[in-house]
Amino acid sequence: MRLTRATTLAILLSASGVAAIDASPKYLLTDIPAANPDVESVVAFPDHADRAFPGGERVKVLLGLRNTGNDAVNVTHLAGSLNVPNNFNFYVTNFTVSSFGDAVIKPKKEATFEYEFAIDPQFAGHSLQLALTAFYDEAGVAYATTYFNSTVPVLDPKVVFDRELAVIYLTLAGVAFLCFAGVMKAAGLGHLVPFIGEAKPTTGATKKTYVKKVEKKGTTSASASDSEQWLEGTAFARSSSKKEKKKQK
Repeated sequence: MRLTRATTLAILLSASGVAAIDASPKYLLTDIPAANPDVESVVAFPDHADRAFPGGERVKVLLGLRNTGNDAVNVTHLAGSLNVPNNFNFYVTNFTVSSFGDAVIKPKKEATFEYEFAIDPQFAGHSLQLALTAFYDEAGVAYATTYFNSTVPVLDPKVVFDRELAVIYLTLAGVAFLCFAGVMKAAGLGHLVPFIGEAKPTTGATKKTYVKKVEKKGTTSASASDSEQWLEGTAFARSSSKKEKKKQK
């Protein structure tokens, strides 16, 4: 079998101190051998305890393997893939394969391995089947344990707020505003700059004057004498003079 040959070659290279050959991800995940009942696994996602992963972000996986058998176990590869939920035969994408040159777990011992993957942001808003598998051999026989196989939600990428970068931008904006205000003030247009501009006096303003109307005494009598001049020589004037003579008598 091709998988057995690849595993045997990895063991030989490990014994000579050379790193194991990185097998094809598609080949590893297409022909997955059976699991060894003597190998127990436990998995943890330190940064994503809720097991919901943002698209485009590197996700760290910690895999713990315990060898309960009597023979040493040699871990060769860690791999992972995204698949269509409830149909493992249709995969969406394969992740990078991590290879190990000399990762031997002695009988009754355990070891921890770290694996990282990233989900493409285009899958954000969907739930996909995440499968993570460890490949190893024992006494020349190839095994594989799928230590995580569950549907996970893919979240929108996180927007990171950089405080230091924000402070730099605000400082540059303040300096630019002060320079602009200085130029405007030098050009005599400081009143157009908000917050620091001086109010410009209104040109052409006229001072209002208030004239108090004063009525002079004798105005009424003067008006009466003027009207009498109009009536001189008329019948009304003669009758008025007769009345005045009678009063004098």
